[in-house]
Amino acid sequence: MIDSLLVSKHLSDYLSSLQPDLPEFLEGLYNQAREERVPVIRREAQSLLRFLVLDREPGRVLEIGTAIGFSSCFMAEFLLAGAVLDTVEKDDARFIAATANVNAFALDYEKRYNRKAPDICPYHEDAEAFLARLSEDGAKYDLIFLDAAKAQYPVYLRYIEKLMTKRSILVTDNVLQEGTLAESKFTVTRRDRTIHLRMREFADVLFRSGRFDSILLPLGDGMTISRLSSKETQS
Repeated sequence: MIDSLLVSKHLSDYLSSLQPDLPEFLEGLYNQAREERVPVIRREAQSLLRFLVLDREPGRVLEIGTAIGFSSCFMAEFLLAGAVLDTVEKDDARFIAATANVNAFALDYEKRYNRKAPDICPYHEDAEAFLARLSEDGAKYDLIFLDAAKAQYPVYLRYIEKLMTKRSILVTDNVLQEGTLAESKFTVTRRDRTIHLRMREFADVLFRSGRFDSILLPLGDGMTISRLSSKETQS
């Protein structure tokens, strides 16, 4: 897995070199994910997510797509004391690995900083069912990170919208799908057309529906940052 699909490796390596080193535990977890070919947020995308967490200081964070827990632990590294991060993962093996990694991170964090780590709460559940329950309960989050089954993004977005306030932001990873998002569906292999069409639908809602204010950044495989439309929140 390469860190960036949108810029040259030479430039990607340079951009990565400008970022602060990760704590040893997080660096090891990142390398483990790459070696095992587990989808993990790329270096360039990490820099953006780190900045947003530090800048926004969210008290409640929601992650959709835990994998083995790297991005959960990564965000928790920069959260304020008392913050809570909820994260959901359907796959059995990945959930077990994530739970172990989250617990190990908490111990490592406490050892390094001599204080309790922000709470990471993994949920073993189908993401759509989980989001539906959260929306029914009236839950609200300051920051939502979406990095899960791409074909389900439009479905997830309907629930995510209900979990946001006018101050919330939604960060979405892997939006450009290795550049195929910009291509005609007829140039995409048949097996990938459903994902292609669903991601096009997702992008259309973020940028053309009037319900969100969004920006797409060419980091990693494309990241969007979205908030509820200022026009919508004023109505």
